[in-house]
Amino acid sequence: MTNKKLGNDFEQELCEKLSEYGFWVHNMAMNKSGQPADIIAVRNKQAYLIDAKVISSPRGGFALSRVEENQDLAMDLWNERGNGQGWFAFKLPTEEIYMLPHFTIKALMISQSKLSCNEIFQIGKSLEKWVVKCK
Repeated sequence: MTNKKLGNDFEQELCEKLSEYGFWVHNMAMNKSGQPADIIAVRNKQAYLIDAKVISSPRGGFALSRVEENQDLAMDLWNERGNGQGWFAFKLPTEEIYMLPHFTIKALMISQSKLSCNEIFQIGKSLEKWVVKCK
């Protein structure tokens, strides 16, 4: 399966899960290429900008260079306009989904080039715990 197909499948899966948790969800994959994130999810008048990433190999981890400049700038602007942090949703090889805020990814980009699956597990929040923290 291609990386693009894996990514598209995960975006759809995440949209469905968020919808089950009571979010209104829009998958921007159907929009023109170059969008700054994959998903906008809204619940209780709070919007969340989410970019979905799949990690296929336990040894592979996530290369922070995969965060594109337009994603970084859009998430900064999203936050500056009072919408809160942008989020990255990582699907690990174990099929678990972990959420990390943009500001954490941004800080890590200064000191390292890659996040291991173990680091994502340790510093991220499981999707279920993240949802509970959402308003």
